Amino acid sequence: MPSRAELDRLLLAAQRAADAVDAIHAETPPPLQVDTKDDGSLLSQMDLAVEDAVQLVLARELPGSTVFGEERSAAGDVADLVAGRVDGWILDPIDHTRHYVRGDAEFGMLLGYLREGEALVSCISAPRLGLRAWALAGCGAFVGGTQVRCAPVTGLAEAEIAFAGFMEWGGAPRDLAAVLRRCAYPHGTRGGFLQQVRVASGAVDAALEPWGAPWDHLPGALLVAEAGGRASALDGGPIGRTPDGGLLVSAAGIHDVILDLLHGRSDDEGRTLA
Repeated sequence: MPSRAELDRLLLAAQRAADAVDAIHAETPPPLQVDTKDDGSLLSQMDLAVEDAVQLVLARELPGSTVFGEERSAAGDVADLVAGRVDGWILDPIDHTRHYVRGDAEFGMLLGYLREGEALVSCISAPRLGLRAWALAGCGAFVGGTQVRCAPVTGLAEAEIAFAGFMEWGGAPRDLAAVLRRCAYPHGTRGGFLQQVRVASGAVDAALEPWGAPWDHLPGALLVAEAGGRASALDGGPIGRTPDGGLLVSAAGIHDVILDLLHGRSDDEGRTLA
């Protein structure tokens, strides 16, 4: 584990990168035209401008930094970062580009630093929501400067659960309905970073997403973990290191039961199945 002084330097650099990105958004309206990538997601010129701005700030603050961004990095390079073969920053310049180009305020920059495959620092900034969240490994999670904690729930009967997607949950091995039937209050959402922040803050007890890449999940996963919760791929494995591209973030006391229900390892009454 790096020293606290090193973690603080990394966080300061991340915060300065977020400040630069927020300033760009304050000066530039959403674009009128965007491109569509091969996977159907959108790419705006702002995605590229943000990625370039973060690269510049981190190069200035921490010379020699390597940034693996969603838009300018090869998939194999990002895989090497997540697997721990290289160290560096992982970046989603605009999480929810589709919202951004529609003029919706629900978008944000997600930035994290990984060493030996483990996230040590994360910073999430959603300038038009006035939201800034960050975490340091072993030092806690913060939203707007206030330390946050996941809710102390221990059973699904008292849990509020957010889920994204619809068609993507169609059957085994992802039985979302088995989870939702047992919780106190299920609700659909757009998913993404905002639900991760809400879980870390205790406003929601768990959030599930059926899709995503490491840059979508790792910064928020560290935030939740440092708030006393848990984060994993939907198969229970490490985020970004399993074939499952989904995400579960939750209060610690309900993580395993959600995974068991999701994969048919227990029934709706919580009984373990052979």
